[in-house]
Amino acid sequence: MVTLTQRALIPTATNPRVVLWVAAFGVLAALLALLTRAIMNNPTPSQDIEIMNWVTGWRLGGLVSFFGVLSALTSSYAGLVYGPAGIAALLLMHKRRAAVAFGLVGVTVAVVATLGDATLGELVNRSRPLSDADFSTPAFPSGHVFGSTVFFGFIGFLAIYYRLEKRYLIPMLAFIAGVIILVGPARVFEQAHFPSDVAAGYLLAALWLLVIIPAFLMFRSRSWVTSRRNEQDLSAEACESCRVERSIASVVVLDPAQGTATKVYKPPFLVRMLYWLAFQAKFPYEGNLTALRAGKYRRQIASLLTIHRFGKDLVSPVTAVDCEHGRYSFVTEFVPGEKVKNDEEAKRFLGQVTDTFAEAGLGVWQVNPHNPHAHTNLIRTPEGDFKIIDLESAVVTLLPARGQFRSALKSGNFPIFDDISFPRLREYIGANEAELEASIGPDGLAALRHATDHAEQAIGEWKDSEPRIWGHILSRIYKLLNWKEFFQHLKGSLEGAQGAGEAFLRDGIGRWEKEGRISPQEVEDLQTRLASGAAPVAMRHMGAHLVLSVAIAIPVPGLRSLARFLWTLAFWSKAQARRLRRGGRPNGEEGYNIHTPLVMVLALLPAFGAVAYLAARPLRNKLLIRLLLDQMAWKLPFKLYRRLGFGKWLAKAQPTRRGLGTSPQRSFQN
Repeated sequence: MVTLTQRALIPTATNPRVVLWVAAFGVLAALLALLTRAIMNNPTPSQDIEIMNWVTGWRLGGLVSFFGVLSALTSSYAGLVYGPAGIAALLLMHKRRAAVAFGLVGVTVAVVATLGDATLGELVNRSRPLSDADFSTPAFPSGHVFGSTVFFGFIGFLAIYYRLEKRYLIPMLAFIAGVIILVGPARVFEQAHFPSDVAAGYLLAALWLLVIIPAFLMFRSRSWVTSRRNEQDLSAEACESCRVERSIASVVVLDPAQGTATKVYKPPFLVRMLYWLAFQAKFPYEGNLTALRAGKYRRQIASLLTIHRFGKDLVSPVTAVDCEHGRYSFVTEFVPGEKVKNDEEAKRFLGQVTDTFAEAGLGVWQVNPHNPHAHTNLIRTPEGDFKIIDLESAVVTLLPARGQFRSALKSGNFPIFDDISFPRLREYIGANEAELEASIGPDGLAALRHATDHAEQAIGEWKDSEPRIWGHILSRIYKLLNWKEFFQHLKGSLEGAQGAGEAFLRDGIGRWEKEGRISPQEVEDLQTRLASGAAPVAMRHMGAHLVLSVAIAIPVPGLRSLARFLWTLAFWSKAQARRLRRGGRPNGEEGYNIHTPLVMVLALLPAFGAVAYLAARPLRNKLLIRLLLDQMAWKLPFKLYRRLGFGKWLAKAQPTRRGLGTSPQRSFQN
């Protein structure tokens, strides 16, 4: 027979801690009562005046501004920000009871401060030190000191209770201690309170901390908070041997007999709201089958990467993605073992996984050692290995993996939520192909490429189904400000400038031949002219203008025209400099008769400025001018040129040959 014992929730009266608590509470209450009585008998004791004169006489540079900022940070208005922010942070860290307690502390501070003004404040009825100060509440006790001491004191207690890392805990406690200690002198320095008001605020805050902290510890050990919610869990109809685990956004039914872990997403309002604010869409794992399938392929990629890094598969695989009766479930393999503590060994493993995933372009929030919840995504197997059981995020983050910030902005995947940088992943596979093939084998390498292709398709479909307004805006801004990449792209495009000009001319000739606008002899004459003298050089520069008119995608009016103008101006200046050095007209094909002021002016024209080099002497031919102007007009938006029938003024039809049933003119107009 096995007997289960449970530690008593309420300590006995003989417990030394209880005795110490009663003594401390009694001393603080007595001091507050004596101070209150003394101020009622003498509202302006000499000790108060002496201490206030000493504090207000401090003359240190920046002290006025510092105390003003401190008073603002500890005001009731700032508390309206701290409260929701603290509750949200605790909920995102899965500290539900701490979040509830934190909210109750905030309400307690507000209620006690109000009641303090209505009871002690009205009882003592002490005015402020400055009679003309704009204060509607009594001076005794100091609400600023009381509220900030209780609020920040409870935050410090939570940090110690939940064993925050020392590198964060020590600076945090130092900051909290500084705020609590300095807020009293700040209120006296600003002459908003007497020193005795501040002392009463500290005493009252200490009394309430003695009540709130033990109440939280009792509240923390109770199970009634989750009993009602657990009654609604899937375990009610799952199986007798199943057990249920909960995360911030999901309920997981663990079935050791079947070897499955079935996760159904039921995110709270806060998680849904954060996702909607980030992407203007419903939380994806609730009802987006494509997003769940993307998670399956993401796990396959992660599994192969852990085999490559550690020599074994350390990711729980997905066995099914189901949708029954409108309920979406994500089924993974059940991993037997024990829960992992947030110790140095776990953090070291998470750091290694994070480095591997970040290098390969995967998101790392779920395995990032800086995530205080990351260790709960691990199970220590009976063999002693850490195994990742959860890679699907619940919370949107603004912190991409190392080296992925630019790619996230460029692709529009910002904020971050279970993203993969596929260019980085493919680059990683290509650069480490030999090592990957040696570690995971040819079949594993093929499976990695297969999973990458399918993950890219699934994630693309999922994210294309969402508005993602902020991501698209940030992507546009990034492309506008990324001048280095823009100039590299422009430089690459300009390398094919001559081909662009020739292709543009060839398309125009082909269309005119098809419509009967040009004869074979005229085509031959044009080709002969363009192949002689300086015409090829002029065609290359016209091709550069065409490239500038297309490659500059920045929506700034006049930017393309200005770029064409500056292009011609630069080469004209270069030709003039050569002419001055040689003391006469340059003989090369880069002559000043190609880059002329007339070409510069025409380059400023919208659209038609792309063929401004038709004004250069080597290209000054009536047929060529009509042909290329017609080709430019042909590309005007909304088919305006064709609909208005202006083509007949630039492209005269050839005489109709006998035997043809349809005239070229009619064909062109149709």
